[in-house]
Amino acid sequence: MLDKTNCDAIMIGRGAQGNPWIFKRINHYMQTGEILPEPALEEKINTAIKHLDLAVKEHGEYIAVREMRKHIAWYLKGLRNSARIRDEINKIESHQEVVNRLNEYMQDCLTLE
Repeated sequence: MLDKTNCDAIMIGRGAQGNPWIFKRINHYMQTGEILPEPALEEKINTAIKHLDLAVKEHGEYIAVREMRKHIAWYLKGLRNSARIRDEINKIESHQEVVNRLNEYMQDCLTLE
């Protein structure tokens, strides 16, 4: 696209929500022409948990858990049974419960593979 349009840049926008790997994947593609695979389930879940941990440190548990609900939904988008887990997480009010539920979800998914 860059060669055809002669544009100077591209805009990512909402493509980065729940997908922080997009920048690395685009850079890799632009340098090599190779499309990197999607991140593994474990990487997505562990990144969501790390994001939650950082949000709790920054905003406190009460606010962070509520604000992270939408971010966790983006991390889980397209994964098996993600609608159910998103619904469950939207009702959880503690940091540790969210972490536990995400870890349980990851184990459930890995068992089914």
